[in-house]
Amino acid sequence: MKKDIKQTIFTNADLLAERHADYVNDFVTRANDELYVILAELLALYEQIELLTQKDQFIKQMRKKLRESYSIKTQANTKTSSLIVRYVTRSSRKTAHVYGRVLDVATSEGVTSATLVDYIKSKGGIDRVRKAVDSAETKKLHQKQEKILQRKFAHYLKQNSVLGHVQFNQTTRNNLPGACDVAFTHLLCSYNFLSNQYDIVSVLYPNSVLEAQALDTQLTMLDVAAQSDDGKKFYELCKALGLNMDMMHRWMKSNNVPTANDALKSVKTIVDINLENTGKNSVELKLAA
Repeated sequence: MKKDIKQTIFTNADLLAERHADYVNDFVTRANDELYVILAELLALYEQIELLTQKDQFIKQMRKKLRESYSIKTQANTKTSSLIVRYVTRSSRKTAHVYGRVLDVATSEGVTSATLVDYIKSKGGIDRVRKAVDSAETKKLHQKQEKILQRKFAHYLKQNSVLGHVQFNQTTRNNLPGACDVAFTHLLCSYNFLSNQYDIVSVLYPNSVLEAQALDTQLTMLDVAAQSDDGKKFYELCKALGLNMDMMHRWMKSNNVPTANDALKSVKTIVDINLENTGKNSVELKLAA
């Protein structure tokens, strides 16, 4: 009897699986295919409007109809693609936003209405296209914030007390390479055990990418140093970043931030710098561009 019950459960489960597969094929997949076609037709409308000789006048008429017939207000600077999507989706602002994002990213990649359906399918659907756009924009915003913080840090370093001084031979001093997109001169130094001094062994070619990486690394070290008074958190941060804790303490002392409180003060000072009031030089102006 128990065997019959188990078999019945398996049979019912298999039948239910078949019904679910039919549902996905008949409704979900078909609905998605239809939606992709609608979006392609939306893009076709956009392409037609872009070719109009009196495009601006037509767009004003569309905005007016949305406002008067459907009580939907749009801004004068609303993109044409967004306006068309809004007109078709009518009351659904969220849906219009999602569809508009898909059309924008597709057109930016050279996709036309004739190829949009295949494009969306190749990307794995509308939601994946949208998420890819959101991810790219988030990354772009993060990179912008990083650059601003690096500029602040560069300004902070120039205003902070120096760690030491170097002396070049006359030929090197008269020919130091510089560039408008870097704020510092990059040197390679080696400790001389005979003289107990550091020898400058090479002057690096100006490299804005290398400088950005160096500034970013130093900022990360400051963040870690600011947690050095919390043994557990400091250990976890060092472990996650592959840092040696003893080496971090040496780094802190050599950079005049011997305690967590000193590091935290430096971080706050850097973050609070107002670049508008720093009297930017030509290098900083270039970095800001």
